[in-house]
Amino acid sequence: MKCLAALLFLPATLIGCAGTPDPQLAALDNGAQCEREQPTGSKLHMVRCRTAADRQMDQRDVDAMVEATRRTRDGKKPGV
Repeated sequence: MKCLAALLFLPATLIGCAGTPDPQLAALDNGAQCEREQPTGSKLHMVRCRTAADRQMDQRDVDAMVEATRRTRDGKKPGV
């Protein structure tokens, strides 16, 4: 009985350890930062790696959206 329990426990342990990649291992030499994210409504995690240029572009997009929202709220047309 102990042998059967050991035979069932060992594969389950190995399979469980194989499914968790370290995001830092996926980082590229070009300065990419990797984050492990769980999308809303999903039980699966995904690793997203972005370079410094990607992060700067995302920040510019956010700043532009905030500015457009502020202008719209103040009664001005966006882009004017």
